[in-house]
Amino acid sequence: MKTFKVILGFSILIGFQLAGMGLHKVGVPLPAGVLGLLLFTTALAIEIVKVEWVETTADFLVRHMLLLFIPLMAGLTQMSAELRRDGVALLASLIASLIAVLLTTGGLAHFLLRDVVPAAATEPEDK
Repeated sequence: MKTFKVILGFSILIGFQLAGMGLHKVGVPLPAGVLGLLLFTTALAIEIVKVEWVETTADFLVRHMLLLFIPLMAGLTQMSAELRRDGVALLASLIASLIAVLLTTGGLAHFLLRDVVPAAATEPEDK
C-alpha cells in the first residue's frame, strides 16, 4: 500500500509540474515550477487533492532533499575560476538580496497583521 501512495504522490506532483510547463509554453509569464506550485497549492486549498495522497512522497523528498543539491555543488566546483574572480560581487549581491527579502517580508507581515495583533499586545507591561 505504501508503494502505491508513493507512486500516486509522485504522479500528482509531476502532473502539476507538467501543467505548469504547459501554461508557461502557452505564454503565462511565470516560471513553470512556480505555476505548477500555484496550481498544486490551489488544488490542496480547495481539496481537489488530499494531503494524504502526497504526504508520503513529500516526506520522502524532504528527507532526501540534500541529494538533489549534489549536481549544483558539482557544477560549482567546475566554476572555481569564475567564483574566485567574481566571488566578492556574488557575495555582496547575495547579502543585499537577503536583506531586501528580510525587510520586505517583515514589512509586509507587519502591514498585513496590524489589525490582527493589537499594539497593546506587543508593548511590554509596566511593573
